Amino acid sequence: MPSVQRFLSGHNNAARTAALSASSVRASRAIERVRAARTGGGNVRLSGDYTGHEATAIDVEIVAAGGIPRASRPQFAGVGNGQLSVQGVEAAAPLQSLTLTLADLGIPTQTASLDVRTVQIRARAAGAAGNQIRLSVQPKLTRAPTDWALLSDWPAGGALQQGEQWDWGALPLSAQGELDERSPRIQVGHDPQVYRPYRVYKDGAWQFGLSPAPERALPKGAAVWLISGGYVVTVTDGQATQTYGDTGAGQGEIASFYDLLRALQGSALVEVAGVVAADRAVGGMAAIDVPLRTQAWLHSLSGKVELKDVTIPPLAPTQSLIVRCINADVVGRERWSVVGDVSGALAEAVTGQPYASAAARFVIPAKAANRESSGEHSFKYQPMPRAEGEGVPSVCLRPFRFGRNAKARTVTFRYQLRPPADCSCSDMPTPRLSLSCLGLDSSGGDMPLDPAHQSRLQTLYEWRKNFIASNTAQYYAIAKDMDFADLVTRHFAEALAEIYEVAAALAEWDAALVDMRADLQGLEGLQWTDFSGSNLNHYNNIDRLNNESIAVNTPSELLEVYGDNKKSWMRQTLSTRIADLARKYAARMDYCRALAGILPKSDTSSTDAGGCWIDHGGSHWWVDAEGYYLPAFSNKPYISSRRDADTGKPVSTMEFGFGLVVACPERLKEGDEITLRILTVSGERPYQEGDEAVIQTVAGAPAWLSGGVDGTDVQTWHVLGSVSGSLPDYIVPTNGAAAPVYNQAGVQLRLALGGIPFALGDAFSLSVEAGQWRWRRDGGPWSAAANIPATAAGDDTSAAPLADGLHVQFIAGAAPSFVPGDAYNFAVHQPWAVNHIHNAHERAWGWAGGAGSLTIDLGAPTPIEAIALARYHLPAGAQVRIAIDGGAPHTLETSGPVAVWMLPAPVQAARLTITVAQAEGGHIGWVWAGVPLSTDHHASQCQRTRRWAVGRAGGINPAGLYAGAGDGWRLAWSPSDWSASRLVQDDMDRLMALLDWAQQKDEPLILVPHHRHPQDAALVRPGADALEITDQHAWQADDVQHRLLSATLELEPVYA
Repeated sequence: MPSVQRFLSGHNNAARTAALSASSVRASRAIERVRAARTGGGNVRLSGDYTGHEATAIDVEIVAAGGIPRASRPQFAGVGNGQLSVQGVEAAAPLQSLTLTLADLGIPTQTASLDVRTVQIRARAAGAAGNQIRLSVQPKLTRAPTDWALLSDWPAGGALQQGEQWDWGALPLSAQGELDERSPRIQVGHDPQVYRPYRVYKDGAWQFGLSPAPERALPKGAAVWLISGGYVVTVTDGQATQTYGDTGAGQGEIASFYDLLRALQGSALVEVAGVVAADRAVGGMAAIDVPLRTQAWLHSLSGKVELKDVTIPPLAPTQSLIVRCINADVVGRERWSVVGDVSGALAEAVTGQPYASAAARFVIPAKAANRESSGEHSFKYQPMPRAEGEGVPSVCLRPFRFGRNAKARTVTFRYQLRPPADCSCSDMPTPRLSLSCLGLDSSGGDMPLDPAHQSRLQTLYEWRKNFIASNTAQYYAIAKDMDFADLVTRHFAEALAEIYEVAAALAEWDAALVDMRADLQGLEGLQWTDFSGSNLNHYNNIDRLNNESIAVNTPSELLEVYGDNKKSWMRQTLSTRIADLARKYAARMDYCRALAGILPKSDTSSTDAGGCWIDHGGSHWWVDAEGYYLPAFSNKPYISSRRDADTGKPVSTMEFGFGLVVACPERLKEGDEITLRILTVSGERPYQEGDEAVIQTVAGAPAWLSGGVDGTDVQTWHVLGSVSGSLPDYIVPTNGAAAPVYNQAGVQLRLALGGIPFALGDAFSLSVEAGQWRWRRDGGPWSAAANIPATAAGDDTSAAPLADGLHVQFIAGAAPSFVPGDAYNFAVHQPWAVNHIHNAHERAWGWAGGAGSLTIDLGAPTPIEAIALARYHLPAGAQVRIAIDGGAPHTLETSGPVAVWMLPAPVQAARLTITVAQAEGGHIGWVWAGVPLSTDHHASQCQRTRRWAVGRAGGINPAGLYAGAGDGWRLAWSPSDWSASRLVQDDMDRLMALLDWAQQKDEPLILVPHHRHPQDAALVRPGADALEITDQHAWQADDVQHRLLSATLELEPVYA
């Protein structure tokens, strides 16, 4: 009786050599080119979903040059990396080569831009119009003094300084290296850059830095100023203007570069290219002021003279401006030339007076003399000839004092009759001189007035003109009112000429003018306008009394205007002198002079020099023979004085002073002379002729965007055909628009620009060509020759169908693409081939879709005792049925790794049919059919071992990598139980053949531990490469059939 164990091996598998027929095979794309022998530049490939049931070999060959025109792949020679694609080739296109050569790059449109630190400010509109856009930055900064100045130089670009002398209110950096938002803003000396100081603890000490790092060296001694305020930034293209940072207009303040960039993001004229972020790191855009400087700025100050209140007008040029003392005669009023490299000679400056020009504004500080001047002097009295016995006066100069402007000179005073009081040139108008005639004004204009002076003077005299006109009519004029207006106008005009340079005095003058016009409004217009008949004599008259006054004894309307309605009156004298009436306004003008620092005169006439020279009256005076100094008076103190050349006002020269003492003045005779000689003068002056101050300025200008170009934005490619000759040019746009299709000589081309621009001379070449081909399968007969198909638009590949879902692809290459004799060999693999079920290796048959069928033709009736499936993968719910010779199907249980159908009794079968349903994506690896091997006696031991394929690392409690599980078995035939468990020689021969097959083919087998329990079947392989066999008779029996053999077979699982 045979044993209960069954062995199903490929050695005894009837299905191994059976003919197979499947309903379908899952498609494959595993195509391999084995060999290519070609001369052409093109290529041939196979593609498609191969549905053949078995692997196959395909050969393709180019056999002729004729056929359908198609284009080779364009070849490029040059610099750029654009692409030329073939959109189509017409059937009638001539076979020829085409060459496209770049002949004209055209002019690309460029967008104007301005690089500012890490970003770029660009015009929103491309083209040359963007070059009209400019940015102007107007600082609105306020400087406040601090208690700090530099004790040593800070070099340009210097990062950090160590020492408390560099602490100017700096706050520590954050842990991220960012400046504190409360960090102060400072300027150093005249450097226009605004800095933010910070501190960082490094190398055991606080170190101090500036954001940004200084662009210029900061000199020792420079004062540190605290800065507040921001900038007004204007963006304009000459048509539209946008302003940012104007806090007076309700806009947000712009202080940092980040503030400006955020504001510009909303501009309609410009955009910001680059990252705009609140970067507060040192030098970051939120840690620096606006870096654009569009106004002129002070570069340096040098020279012996230290200037004060130096400011630079916005439009000052880049130059050195030299301020040089040219006249130091008058201490405190030294005269200075101002000459610029670009500006040339400018108006002279005077010590102590604010100087303003288009090149610079400054003040040369007035300095007192270090000590009083001294020296030697002498005088001589030279009387005119007199008659005998005529007395001579005694004349002496006592006392005599040197002034601070004293210098060696000789002055002669001559005693003579003075002009009458009513004949004074100071009362006459000053003529105007033509500066152009004197060569002093290149513009050809006359002596110009300061605009502040001229505008007010025009307003004053316009009022006077209207006032006089209102008091004049035919036959009648109010002379007294007009005289009064003339005198008031004179007071205002004279004061304006003296005080217009002082803002406070000028403001008071403006207010006085308004008040005066209100006061005199009642005098405007005539008292009556009806001059007919005897009306001129009709009204009461007040007779003029002596001294231009009237006496009033009774009440009248003249007194009632003052609001006194009492009936008792006192006698009053009312002045009618216009000088008295105008004293109110003269006093107001004296107040204006006081505000301007000018000593008012007690007499408003021009007869003194601020109290230094006084016209003492009389019939005679002592006149300077040279006409330089004003006259002296007998027995009166005299201060050297002269008249101002422009205003005619007396001014002290501060050179000398003396008392002109004359005893017996009645003896003086016209022509007597006194000669004063100043021989030597000693004393130090605060300024000397030749002293200099140098102001170096750097011009500013709006920051213009540049680089904008209105281009043609096209390239021109010359096209030449080897047959067609010169063809029309191909015009390709370069502004981002798609290039048009070039359609000439039956070929359609399109050029696409790349990231690397083309250069002149870059060229593309291609050919219009044709060819024929043929193919065969598995070394069979060749097909008939066929034309290589035309390509689709924009593609360089065409395809033709072969069989079982395969297509051959012809890929154009460099001309010629295909040459007769080019051959290609391909291996088409089928990983789901039907013949994979012949053996127990891992390959499998896979079907298309969710169902399939497989017919196994055994060729002839074959004994079948068992049918098994292994190495399958089926989804849950899949059904597998087996029918024998068309009989009723049997459903296999496939929930385990192996499915075995043990037939109740052996049958003779010629055909097996396996059907699969509801098995999308499944596969079957091995089908076994036949008679299993069994031994004469069952094994005395049959031990099952569950094993897991787990890879583990070394160490304690290593992690594992699970790969699968399976059942291993141990079978033993023991000699101690020879009657029930023995191996005879025939059993051993058949068992050895099965194991040899498994080892030689490296093929697993199926073990069924008991034929009545097929569910315990397992896919196994020998666990060792050796099998020890023992004979109870020690292999000494004469007849091999008498051997009683025993062995132990270890079988390892095939993991799944």
